[in-house]
Amino acid sequence: MDYNAPATPSSPSREPIRDKVGPPSRPTGPNASAITLGLVAMLLAGLVIARETMNLRVDWSQLGPGTIIGLGLVMVLIGAVGLVRRRHHDA
Repeated sequence: MDYNAPATPSSPSREPIRDKVGPPSRPTGPNASAITLGLVAMLLAGLVIARETMNLRVDWSQLGPGTIIGLGLVMVLIGAVGLVRRRHHDA
């Protein structure tokens, strides 16, 4: 027995496992974190523009919780779309 050879085979067919592994698959669905970050940036930019042009004051004690709930709903919708697309893609 060779000193570098393992005592047990790596696979039942005695072929190295690394030969059967293909390139990593790339994600095909939407990236939820990038979409959420873009929505937050657009919301903040809209609030800044509204404040500068219309002298708008934002009450974060009322807007903050609604914003967090809205972002949560967006993330749930993005996840649902990703799951539906994955099921249709795998079938």
